[in-house]
Amino acid sequence: MLALYSNIKRDCYSKVLYYHDIHKDKPFTDMSTEIELFKKHIEVLKNEGFKIVSEISQKEFEVMITFDDGWKGLYESFDFFIENKIPVKLFLISSRIGQKNYLTKNEIESMLKTKLLTIGSHTVNHLNLDEIEDSQVDTELISSKKNLEDLFGVEINSICYPRGRFNENIVKMSKSAGYTTQYSCLPGNYFNEPYENVKRRNFVQHESPSTFRSWLYGGGMAFEKRYRKLHIRER
Repeated sequence: MLALYSNIKRDCYSKVLYYHDIHKDKPFTDMSTEIELFKKHIEVLKNEGFKIVSEISQKEFEVMITFDDGWKGLYESFDFFIENKIPVKLFLISSRIGQKNYLTKNEIESMLKTKLLTIGSHTVNHLNLDEIEDSQVDTELISSKKNLEDLFGVEINSICYPRGRFNENIVKMSKSAGYTTQYSCLPGNYFNEPYENVKRRNFVQHESPSTFRSWLYGGGMAFEKRYRKLHIRER
């Protein structure tokens, strides 16, 4: 279905891709992508004429690569990103920095110094924002932004919703907290926003090169209804 849909659409629109971690030997999470598979994804991008960028500005043929949570494997594999000049955006759970299997402050700072890494918020505690009271949502949004800005001395103006779960109220609260760009887990192209300044992302971390190519050309939109049901939740 994915391949069929991508062949029909042949969608070259710019997209955000997302992973959780990357590893050479031992994974720090079962959501991690083996580096050899990741290299094949990069090869597909190059062969298909997509440019990897830190921020998407063009309607077509740009890709932004993002990672969620802040697992340690990204740092251990970052030499590959440096060698190939691959920019990446990392959404950090601020309370987990320095915890077991997670990146330390020094490791994050080291990657930031390369100018290839940018960071955003993944909240303080990775709670389902659609299941907690507004006062707690505010704390998760505002405290994470402040914590990351204080730790790293950079402006934090983007957020990725934990587990991709959000609703219209969370969009409004995130905007009020100072997040000018919000990232969901809904598939599709960058400029097709489900809400104002809410971006779509495509989940490719364990995909084979052929299936990855199908996602690249818009095949993920075959699952649009399923993803909306999973991720857009009112209380």
